[in-house]
Amino acid sequence: MNARVLEEIKIHSYRFRDYLISERKLSENSTSAYYNDICQFLTYLKTREDIANNEDIYNIETLDAFLIWLYENGITSRSIVRKMSSISIFLKFLKIEGVIKENFSYLLNRPKTSKKLPNYLSVKEVEAFIDAFDITKPEGIRDRTLFELIYSCGLRVSEVSDLNVGSVYFKESILQVFGKGNKERYVPIGERAINELNNYLKNGRPFLEKDKKKTDALFLNYRGERLSRKGIWRNLKIAAILAGIKNKNFSVHTLRHSFATHLVQNGADISSVQSLLGHKNIVTTEIYTHLDMEHIRRVYNKYHTHS
Repeated sequence: MNARVLEEIKIHSYRFRDYLISERKLSENSTSAYYNDICQFLTYLKTREDIANNEDIYNIETLDAFLIWLYENGITSRSIVRKMSSISIFLKFLKIEGVIKENFSYLLNRPKTSKKLPNYLSVKEVEAFIDAFDITKPEGIRDRTLFELIYSCGLRVSEVSDLNVGSVYFKESILQVFGKGNKERYVPIGERAINELNNYLKNGRPFLEKDKKKTDALFLNYRGERLSRKGIWRNLKIAAILAGIKNKNFSVHTLRHSFATHLVQNGADISSVQSLLGHKNIVTTEIYTHLDMEHIRRVYNKYHTHS
């Protein structure tokens, strides 16, 4: 393809990445995902010797050809849908910048994807997991508190890792959380989690602090530094074995899914669950209504005489 056009696309992609960070306020992970998708689009365009100008790059024929190229290279339908979304946002950005006059991405026939139901634990399994920690040790008190907080408040692993001591408002029983795109939300904390936090701040965190490493981080590792996401994942895997959790796909996010599922199963309305989880779109939260129907169906099959 034309070297000049190729260089222009590279410049557009760099500016797009800056736009995602400064204007859209996306997280580092989300920005990288979108940018990498555009880089893959660029990789495809390098194979097109017939493209000579900007109008040829972003027309519907080129976008359709890219879609076919993804299929031919074994990319899954779910990944293709995400890449098409990245392309759509990229073209929207280019239209705002005046690089193109029309965003043709809405004309694309995107593949349909089946909704994968989230993995979650029963209440009994959650209890067994949280009870597995050795609370005679500061690390055990920390981990019991941390995972109780994830389940009680429906937190992401990044959100609990980023918590500071000042994030907890004990008088109001409220937790200040910064989610995706650094979006702030406030989540209520239950009595059990409050008790665990009080115990951790009294009998756990002081023994993990180091004199030369003063930090506001709520959860500390053995070096007195902020406990990382990687450290949280490692501790979860060890505790899962001790608790006898048989769920092979058990992860930190499973506790968040369990939080939402148990709320819906006990009658919480979906808009409230959306607010608690920090979902931007309620469509994302509606997956838990499907889970609830699965629960209802199992109860029906078990107890109804004509099932």
